[in-house]
Amino acid sequence: MTATATLTRQPSATRTATRTATQTLTRTATRTPRPSATPTPTTDPADLGIIAFGVAEGVPPAQKLASALLEFPYIAFSGTTDTRIELINMSDRTQTVQCFYVRQSDCNEIGFFVSLTAGQPLSWLVSTGTRNVLTFTAVPPFDGVGELKCAVAPRTPEIASHNVLQGRAIVYDRITGETVGYGASGFQRLVPGDFPGVVDLDGFTYEACPERLHFQVLTATSVSGDLVLVPCAQDLLTQTPTQTVVQLAIVNEFEQVFSSSFRFRCHTRLSLGGIGALRKAVLGTDTAHLVVRGVDSPLLGLVVDRFDALGARQTAVNEAFLEGGSPATVIFP
Repeated sequence: MTATATLTRQPSATRTATRTATQTLTRTATRTPRPSATPTPTTDPADLGIIAFGVAEGVPPAQKLASALLEFPYIAFSGTTDTRIELINMSDRTQTVQCFYVRQSDCNEIGFFVSLTAGQPLSWLVSTGTRNVLTFTAVPPFDGVGELKCAVAPRTPEIASHNVLQGRAIVYDRITGETVGYGASGFQRLVPGDFPGVVDLDGFTYEACPERLHFQVLTATSVSGDLVLVPCAQDLLTQTPTQTVVQLAIVNEFEQVFSSSFRFRCHTRLSLGGIGALRKAVLGTDTAHLVVRGVDSPLLGLVVDRFDALGARQTAVNEAFLEGGSPATVIFP
Protein backbone atom coordinates (compact mmCIF):
# COMPACT_ATOMS: atom_id res chain seq x y z
CA MET A 1 0.00 0.00 0.00
CA THR A 2 1.59 3.34 -1.08
CA ALA A 3 0.27 6.78 -0.20
CA THR A 4 1.08 9.98 -2.11
CA ALA A 5 2.35 12.90 -0.07
CA THR A 6 0.97 16.43 -0.47
CA LEU A 7 2.95 19.32 1.01
CA THR A 8 1.18 22.42 2.32
CA ARG A 9 3.35 25.16 3.80
CA GLN A 10 1.76 26.83 6.84
CA PRO A 11 2.63 30.11 8.59
CA SER A 12 4.59 29.53 11.78
CA ALA A 13 2.02 31.48 13.80
CA THR A 14 -0.43 28.53 13.59
CA ARG A 15 0.82 25.67 15.73
CA THR A 16 -1.15 22.45 15.82
CA ALA A 17 1.04 21.10 18.63
CA THR A 18 -0.16 23.89 20.92
CA ARG A 19 -3.81 22.94 20.42
CA THR A 20 -3.05 19.33 21.26
CA ALA A 21 -0.88 20.04 24.29
CA THR A 22 -3.37 22.36 25.99
CA GLN A 23 -6.38 20.04 25.84
CA THR A 24 -7.79 19.35 29.33
CA LEU A 25 -10.09 16.45 30.19
CA THR A 26 -12.69 17.20 32.86
CA ARG A 27 -14.57 14.31 34.43
CA THR A 28 -17.62 14.72 36.64
CA ALA A 29 -19.99 12.30 38.25
CA THR A 30 -22.82 13.35 35.88
CA ARG A 31 -22.00 13.03 32.20
CA THR A 32 -23.82 15.15 29.62
CA PRO A 33 -23.72 13.75 26.07
CA ARG A 34 -22.00 15.96 23.55
CA PRO A 35 -22.65 15.89 19.83
CA SER A 36 -19.82 14.51 17.71
CA ALA A 37 -20.33 16.70 14.69
CA THR A 38 -18.30 16.75 11.52
CA PRO A 39 -15.09 18.67 12.31
CA THR A 40 -15.58 22.39 11.75
CA PRO A 41 -13.07 23.97 9.36
CA THR A 42 -10.82 26.56 10.95
CA THR A 43 -8.16 28.84 9.61
CA ASP A 44 -4.85 27.07 8.99
CA PRO A 45 -4.65 23.49 7.65
CA ALA A 46 -8.37 22.60 7.80
CA ASP A 47 -9.19 25.45 5.42
CA LEU A 48 -7.02 23.68 2.89
CA GLY A 49 -8.94 20.42 3.12
CA ILE A 50 -6.84 18.68 5.75
CA ILE A 51 -9.84 17.49 7.79
CA ALA A 52 -7.66 15.73 10.35
CA PHE A 53 -6.84 19.19 11.75
CA GLY A 54 -10.45 20.40 12.16
CA VAL A 55 -11.98 21.18 15.54
CA ALA A 56 -12.79 17.99 17.47
CA GLU A 57 -15.95 17.96 19.59
CA GLY A 58 -16.72 15.70 22.52
CA VAL A 59 -14.58 14.06 25.18
CA PRO A 60 -12.20 11.12 24.55
CA PRO A 61 -12.24 8.06 26.82
CA ALA A 62 -10.19 8.39 29.99
CA GLN A 63 -7.48 5.74 30.23
CA LYS A 64 -5.80 3.68 32.97
CA LEU A 65 -9.15 3.26 34.76
CA ALA A 66 -11.19 0.12 35.41
CA SER A 67 -13.50 -0.11 32.40
CA ALA A 68 -16.48 -1.95 30.93
CA LEU A 69 -14.96 -2.52 27.46
CA LEU A 70 -11.32 -3.22 26.60
CA GLU A 71 -9.74 -3.04 23.16
CA PHE A 72 -6.41 -4.72 22.39
CA PRO A 73 -5.53 -3.40 18.89
CA TYR A 74 -2.49 -5.62 18.31
CA ILE A 75 -2.10 -9.33 19.00
CA ALA A 76 -0.07 -11.83 16.99
CA PHE A 77 0.93 -15.46 16.78
CA SER A 78 2.94 -16.44 13.73
CA GLY A 79 6.34 -18.07 13.40
CA THR A 80 8.39 -16.97 16.39
CA THR A 81 5.95 -14.25 17.53
CA ASP A 82 3.45 -14.78 20.34
CA THR A 83 1.28 -12.58 22.58
CA ARG A 84 0.49 -12.72 26.27
CA ILE A 85 -2.87 -11.27 27.30
CA GLU A 86 -3.54 -10.14 30.86
CA LEU A 87 -7.02 -9.39 32.27
CA ILE A 88 -7.65 -8.22 35.84
CA ASN A 89 -10.97 -8.14 37.68
CA MET A 90 -10.71 -5.03 39.87
CA SER A 91 -13.96 -5.71 41.74
CA ASP A 92 -14.86 -7.80 44.78
CA ARG A 93 -17.38 -9.88 42.80
CA THR A 94 -17.18 -12.65 40.24
CA GLN A 95 -17.47 -11.17 36.74
CA THR A 96 -18.32 -12.61 33.33
CA VAL A 97 -16.45 -11.17 30.33
CA GLN A 98 -17.33 -11.74 26.68
CA CYS A 99 -14.40 -11.53 24.26
CA PHE A 100 -13.76 -11.73 20.52
CA TYR A 101 -10.61 -12.17 18.49
CA VAL A 102 -10.71 -10.64 14.98
CA ARG A 103 -8.07 -11.78 12.47
CA GLN A 104 -6.62 -9.22 10.05
CA SER A 105 -6.15 -11.48 7.03
CA ASP A 106 -9.78 -12.61 6.65
CA CYS A 107 -11.67 -10.63 9.35
CA ASN A 108 -12.66 -13.97 10.88
CA GLU A 109 -14.06 -13.78 14.46
CA ILE A 110 -13.50 -16.15 17.38
CA GLY A 111 -15.70 -15.57 20.43
CA PHE A 112 -15.42 -16.89 23.99
CA PHE A 113 -16.41 -16.17 27.62
CA VAL A 114 -14.15 -15.69 30.62
CA SER A 115 -15.21 -15.91 34.27
CA LEU A 116 -13.08 -13.97 36.75
CA THR A 117 -13.43 -14.39 40.49
CA ALA A 118 -13.12 -11.37 42.81
CA GLY A 119 -9.78 -9.61 42.32
CA GLN A 120 -8.57 -12.33 39.94
CA PRO A 121 -5.88 -11.73 37.32
CA LEU A 122 -5.94 -14.04 34.29
CA SER A 123 -3.10 -14.47 31.81
CA TRP A 124 -2.71 -16.61 28.69
CA LEU A 125 -0.71 -16.96 25.48
CA VAL A 126 -2.81 -16.52 22.34
CA SER A 127 -0.96 -19.47 20.76
CA THR A 128 -2.38 -21.90 23.32
CA GLY A 129 -5.31 -20.19 25.06
CA THR A 130 -6.31 -21.41 28.51
CA ARG A 131 -8.97 -23.50 30.25
CA ASN A 132 -10.35 -23.64 33.79
CA VAL A 133 -13.10 -26.16 34.53
CA LEU A 134 -13.79 -24.60 37.94
CA THR A 135 -14.77 -21.21 36.51
CA PHE A 136 -16.08 -22.51 33.13
CA THR A 137 -13.46 -20.45 31.31
CA ALA A 138 -12.26 -21.67 27.91
CA VAL A 139 -10.06 -19.37 25.82
CA PRO A 140 -9.32 -20.83 22.35
CA PRO A 141 -5.96 -20.41 20.60
CA PHE A 142 -5.53 -17.73 17.94
CA ASP A 143 -3.17 -17.54 14.97
CA GLY A 144 -2.19 -14.65 12.72
CA VAL A 145 -2.33 -10.93 13.43
CA GLY A 146 -5.40 -9.13 14.71
CA GLU A 147 -7.21 -7.60 17.67
CA LEU A 148 -9.10 -8.59 20.83
CA LYS A 149 -12.22 -6.94 22.30
CA CYS A 150 -13.59 -7.81 25.76
CA ALA A 151 -16.82 -6.50 27.33
CA VAL A 152 -18.07 -6.95 30.91
CA ALA A 153 -21.46 -8.65 31.21
CA PRO A 154 -22.38 -7.63 34.79
CA ARG A 155 -24.83 -9.47 37.00
CA THR A 156 -26.33 -6.23 38.36
CA PRO A 157 -27.07 -2.92 36.58
CA GLU A 158 -25.02 -0.61 38.82
CA ILE A 159 -22.21 1.35 37.17
CA ALA A 160 -19.73 -0.16 39.62
CA SER A 161 -20.61 -3.62 38.30
CA HIS A 162 -19.67 -2.60 34.75
CA ASN A 163 -16.37 -0.78 35.29
CA VAL A 164 -14.21 -3.56 36.69
CA LEU A 165 -11.73 -4.58 33.99
CA GLN A 166 -8.15 -3.66 33.16
CA GLY A 167 -5.85 -5.32 30.65
CA ARG A 168 -2.43 -5.43 29.06
CA ALA A 169 -0.82 -7.20 26.12
CA ILE A 170 2.80 -8.14 25.42
CA VAL A 171 3.72 -9.15 21.86
CA TYR A 172 7.19 -10.67 21.68
CA ASP A 173 9.53 -12.48 19.29
CA ARG A 174 11.36 -15.43 20.82
CA ILE A 175 14.29 -15.15 18.39
CA THR A 176 14.93 -11.42 17.97
CA GLY A 177 13.80 -10.45 21.46
CA GLU A 178 11.58 -7.64 20.12
CA THR A 179 8.88 -6.83 22.69
CA VAL A 180 5.78 -4.66 22.23
CA GLY A 181 3.94 -4.07 25.50
CA TYR A 182 0.93 -1.78 25.89
CA GLY A 183 -2.19 -1.17 27.98
CA ALA A 184 -5.57 -2.00 26.47
CA SER A 185 -7.78 0.96 25.53
CA GLY A 186 -10.62 1.14 28.05
CA PHE A 187 -14.16 2.53 27.81
CA GLN A 188 -16.16 3.13 30.98
CA ARG A 189 -19.90 2.66 31.38
CA LEU A 190 -21.46 6.02 32.33
CA VAL A 191 -25.04 5.12 33.31
CA PRO A 192 -26.54 2.14 35.13
CA GLY A 193 -28.26 -0.59 33.15
CA ASP A 194 -28.06 -4.14 31.89
CA PHE A 195 -25.67 -5.36 29.21
CA PRO A 196 -27.82 -6.24 26.14
CA GLY A 197 -24.85 -7.08 23.93
CA VAL A 198 -24.80 -3.62 22.32
CA VAL A 199 -22.07 -1.23 23.46
CA ASP A 200 -23.04 2.32 22.50
CA LEU A 201 -19.82 4.34 22.58
CA ASP A 202 -21.79 7.57 22.36
CA GLY A 203 -20.49 9.60 25.29
CA PHE A 204 -23.68 8.95 27.26
CA THR A 205 -24.10 5.19 27.78
CA TYR A 206 -20.39 4.44 27.40
CA GLU A 207 -17.47 6.77 26.79
CA ALA A 208 -17.15 7.82 23.17
CA CYS A 209 -14.34 6.79 20.85
CA PRO A 210 -11.64 9.39 20.19
CA GLU A 211 -12.11 11.64 17.17
CA ARG A 212 -8.37 11.69 16.48
CA LEU A 213 -5.20 9.88 17.48
CA HIS A 214 -1.98 11.87 17.91
CA PHE A 215 1.50 10.32 17.75
CA GLN A 216 5.02 11.70 17.83
CA VAL A 217 6.85 9.29 15.51
CA LEU A 218 10.24 8.61 14.02
CA THR A 219 10.21 9.17 10.28
CA ALA A 220 10.75 6.07 8.13
CA THR A 221 14.23 5.21 6.87
CA SER A 222 15.69 1.78 6.15
CA VAL A 223 14.48 0.97 9.69
CA SER A 224 10.71 1.37 9.72
CA GLY A 225 8.08 1.10 12.42
CA ASP A 226 4.42 0.06 12.12
CA LEU A 227 1.09 1.86 12.40
CA VAL A 228 -1.59 -0.44 13.87
CA LEU A 229 -5.26 0.61 13.57
CA VAL A 230 -8.67 -0.92 14.30
CA PRO A 231 -12.15 0.61 13.86
CA CYS A 232 -14.18 1.38 16.99
CA ALA A 233 -17.44 0.41 15.28
CA GLN A 234 -17.91 -3.33 14.81
CA ASP A 235 -20.80 -5.74 14.20
CA LEU A 236 -19.73 -9.04 15.72
CA LEU A 237 -23.29 -10.41 15.55
CA THR A 238 -23.60 -10.47 11.74
CA GLN A 239 -19.82 -10.71 11.26
CA THR A 240 -19.82 -7.69 8.97
CA PRO A 241 -16.29 -6.23 8.77
CA THR A 242 -15.99 -2.48 9.22
CA GLN A 243 -14.26 -0.58 6.43
CA THR A 244 -13.05 3.00 6.72
CA VAL A 245 -10.92 5.61 5.01
CA VAL A 246 -8.06 6.89 7.17
CA GLN A 247 -6.91 10.50 6.88
CA LEU A 248 -3.39 11.39 7.95
CA ALA A 249 -1.98 14.83 8.69
CA ILE A 250 1.79 14.92 9.20
CA VAL A 251 3.76 17.89 10.53
CA ASN A 252 7.55 17.85 10.29
CA GLU A 253 9.97 19.73 12.54
CA PHE A 254 9.79 22.80 10.24
CA GLU A 255 5.99 22.96 10.72
CA GLN A 256 5.38 21.92 7.13
CA VAL A 257 2.12 19.99 6.80
CA PHE A 258 1.76 16.89 4.64
CA SER A 259 -1.37 14.80 4.08
CA SER A 260 -2.15 11.27 2.99
CA SER A 261 -4.99 8.74 3.14
CA PHE A 262 -5.74 5.05 2.68
CA ARG A 263 -8.55 2.55 3.26
CA PHE A 264 -8.54 -0.65 5.30
CA ARG A 265 -10.94 -3.39 6.39
CA CYS A 266 -11.36 -4.62 10.01
CA HIS A 267 -7.66 -4.31 10.99
CA THR A 268 -4.39 -3.03 9.58
CA ARG A 269 -0.72 -3.15 10.51
CA LEU A 270 0.98 -0.85 8.04
CA SER A 271 4.69 -0.16 7.75
CA LEU A 272 5.45 3.54 8.19
CA GLY A 273 7.73 3.18 5.17
CA GLY A 274 4.63 2.36 3.11
CA ILE A 275 3.24 5.84 3.80
CA GLY A 276 5.14 8.08 1.43
CA ALA A 277 4.53 11.23 3.46
CA LEU A 278 6.17 9.66 6.52
CA ARG A 279 9.49 8.90 4.87
CA LYS A 280 12.47 10.91 6.03
CA ALA A 281 13.42 11.61 2.43
CA VAL A 282 10.07 13.41 2.00
CA LEU A 283 9.77 15.14 5.37
CA GLY A 284 13.42 16.08 5.76
CA THR A 285 13.32 15.64 9.55
CA ASP A 286 13.93 12.77 11.99
CA THR A 287 10.56 13.06 13.76
CA ALA A 288 7.03 14.08 12.89
CA HIS A 289 3.68 14.76 14.53
CA LEU A 290 1.17 12.28 13.09
CA VAL A 291 -2.59 12.91 13.35
CA VAL A 292 -4.87 9.98 12.45
CA ARG A 293 -8.62 10.23 11.80
CA GLY A 294 -11.13 7.63 10.58
CA VAL A 295 -13.82 8.85 8.17
CA ASP A 296 -16.39 6.02 8.33
CA SER A 297 -15.54 4.91 11.87
CA PRO A 298 -13.41 6.40 14.65
CA LEU A 299 -10.20 4.49 15.28
CA LEU A 300 -8.00 3.05 17.99
CA GLY A 301 -4.39 2.02 17.58
CA LEU A 302 -0.73 2.42 18.36
CA VAL A 303 2.64 2.94 16.68
CA VAL A 304 5.60 0.57 17.02
CA ASP A 305 8.85 2.54 16.61
CA ARG A 306 12.02 0.69 15.56
CA PHE A 307 15.48 2.25 15.57
CA ASP A 308 19.15 1.35 15.93
CA ALA A 309 20.86 2.33 19.20
CA LEU A 310 23.68 0.99 21.37
CA GLY A 311 24.70 -1.35 18.57
CA ALA A 312 21.35 -3.16 18.41
CA ARG A 313 17.83 -2.85 17.02
CA GLN A 314 15.50 -1.25 19.58
CA THR A 315 11.70 -1.15 19.81
CA ALA A 316 9.42 1.34 21.55
CA VAL A 317 5.63 1.38 21.79
CA ASN A 318 4.00 4.68 20.98
CA GLU A 319 0.51 4.90 22.51
CA ALA A 320 -1.76 7.62 21.15
CA PHE A 321 -2.84 10.87 22.73
CA LEU A 322 -6.64 10.85 22.31
CA GLU A 323 -8.51 13.95 21.15
CA GLY A 324 -12.24 14.63 20.95
CA GLY A 325 -15.13 12.19 20.98
CA SER A 326 -16.92 10.39 18.14
CA PRO A 327 -19.80 7.88 18.44
CA ALA A 328 -19.51 4.22 17.48
CA THR A 329 -21.32 0.97 18.27
CA VAL A 330 -19.94 -2.48 19.02
CA ILE A 331 -22.53 -5.27 18.69
CA PHE A 332 -21.86 -8.55 20.51
CA PRO A 333 -23.90 -11.71 19.77
